[in-house]
Amino acid sequence: MALNCQDPLTNSLPGTTCLCVWPIKVELRLGIALYTFFALVSELAQDIASGVLMKQSQVRVMGANAATEDPEKTVVLIDLVPLGEKFDKATALLVFERFWHKQVNINSMHFGNYDVLYVTYQGLPPSPPTAPRMNNGLSNVNDPRLHPLAVDVGNHRETKSRGIIVIIVLSSVFAFILCSGAALVICFKIRNRNHLTEESPMPPKPAGPGSAVVGSRLGSRPISASPSFSSSIVTYKGTAKTFSLIEMERATQRFDNSRIIGEGGFGRVYEGILEDGERVAVKILKRDDQQVTREFLAELEMLSRLHHRNLVKLIGICTEEHIRCLVYELVPNGSVESHLHGSDKGTAPLDWDARLKIALGAARALAYLHEDSSPRVIHRDFKSSNILLEHDFTPKVSDFGLARTAIGEGNEHISTRVMGTFGYVAPEYAMTGHLLVKSDVYSYGVVLLELLTGRKPVDILRPPGQENLVAWACPFLTSRDGLETIIDPSLGNSILFDSIAKVAAIASMCVQPEVDQRPFMGEVVQALKLVCDEGSEFNESRSFSQDLHIQDSGIISRASLDVDVEPVVSAELFNASAHYDTLDASGSFRRYSSSGPLRVGRTGHNRERGLSTGSSSEHCGTQRFRIDSE
Repeated sequence: MALNCQDPLTNSLPGTTCLCVWPIKVELRLGIALYTFFALVSELAQDIASGVLMKQSQVRVMGANAATEDPEKTVVLIDLVPLGEKFDKATALLVFERFWHKQVNINSMHFGNYDVLYVTYQGLPPSPPTAPRMNNGLSNVNDPRLHPLAVDVGNHRETKSRGIIVIIVLSSVFAFILCSGAALVICFKIRNRNHLTEESPMPPKPAGPGSAVVGSRLGSRPISASPSFSSSIVTYKGTAKTFSLIEMERATQRFDNSRIIGEGGFGRVYEGILEDGERVAVKILKRDDQQVTREFLAELEMLSRLHHRNLVKLIGICTEEHIRCLVYELVPNGSVESHLHGSDKGTAPLDWDARLKIALGAARALAYLHEDSSPRVIHRDFKSSNILLEHDFTPKVSDFGLARTAIGEGNEHISTRVMGTFGYVAPEYAMTGHLLVKSDVYSYGVVLLELLTGRKPVDILRPPGQENLVAWACPFLTSRDGLETIIDPSLGNSILFDSIAKVAAIASMCVQPEVDQRPFMGEVVQALKLVCDEGSEFNESRSFSQDLHIQDSGIISRASLDVDVEPVVSAELFNASAHYDTLDASGSFRRYSSSGPLRVGRTGHNRERGLSTGSSSEHCGTQRFRIDSE
């Protein structure tokens, strides 16, 4: 079993002693778009390996995303893995200098020009904010962060340097005089204003308790809390409480590191206890820039109006001084990612019933966002680490910082720069920047494959051809032998194979490369309800009583779907020209052409229940039997 190494450690190279090792972490900004980079990952690893004098297997491309400041560029995170437990100091310093001196020859025909954002390793100097310019004399050699790369200026330039120093000193004195005068003028005006304020009566305080809350919290930060930001807070926060910084510090023991329960690209999450004893999760944003502010407001706006049992609940906010906090209900049992790939895998692995429950609950959450909320919402960062779990494995979808409002009925695309997580991003979104509700459906299909296989969406430690989960798993989804090959071994043999076959069929439809070939999330919810046998109406339906079964030929049959099509599913279900089957009120399938929009037929009974918020039991009871080889 692979070790679960905590950041900054990573797993050792395949074929070596199994332990956690110290990688050199490198972040580069490439001069190509994200969708172009996806096909060139191996080429980049090869170029970097040659440039730092390592084996290609030591270069792991851990992730990639569109650059914030320029969507036509790509930011790539790379781990350089040692052959032993760690690199020696000489090797680490050599790598550091080769990157910052631009001595790593990365093919500009493939990747354009590259910038080094950081190179980090224990014992190395801090990375400069930008790559040093060694040939133009513009680097600040007095900056301690640049000492390893400082240039020794020759004696023949001493006279010119002295003249420059004199000019700098005189300019500094003149600037100091100007600043002092300006400061005196400002102080004089402030004193006059305070004098007038003392003589005038104070305005009455707002009568309502809620009307004074936002102003009192934001008023303590007049510099960073701009009027537009403050007005946005008032507009978006809805019924969320506003907490003071003192309350947040008290709840988290002054943001003690022992309270950290998660960390992402934009912030840390702390476990906290409010004064009334309620346990909460406090997400504090690490950076203070426009991108983080946009994500903060987006998540605040979304969660203040979205309410569903499978969405994490927003309790309050804190925007005092330099702090931006979102306070959520605490979902205490980790995430799907931690139970499948992380620290909870060994202590609390997920059995098949739990995985079905997670799949159905997460599908309900997305169906609510796509079909039942107004306006409709595209999550844009749906992944296993954003599905949090209660102790009974009820899932709650979190992290709405990248969410966008869908246009119209959700069939129209939004043109936006590519955001999301490597391995979950739908191909049409990665290649064109066109975002649809069905981009979320693709991400959901990747999570289903995770639940089926226990594998990560992208795992560079896997053998060649198995690194990408979707590309590796899809060919195995059409036969019993294939499914037995990819099923997570930790599930054991005592499982309901028909149930796995149905979930595999749903996953295959969700990750279809063509958008029109994917179902809507409402249809996924209905199909998963049938898999879980949750409604009596479905149990009584003869059209589904046969269940999906594996024919003697080894191909999944569709006889149970009660449609006039051939029993072999591969042409119907897995080809790009496939037709889709959707559910009517009785639980049988009706056939719709993929050339038109897919809709779930709803009777009055279905409309009352809703696709994503049905009243059926949350628990998926499944019959078990042992899989026997045919």
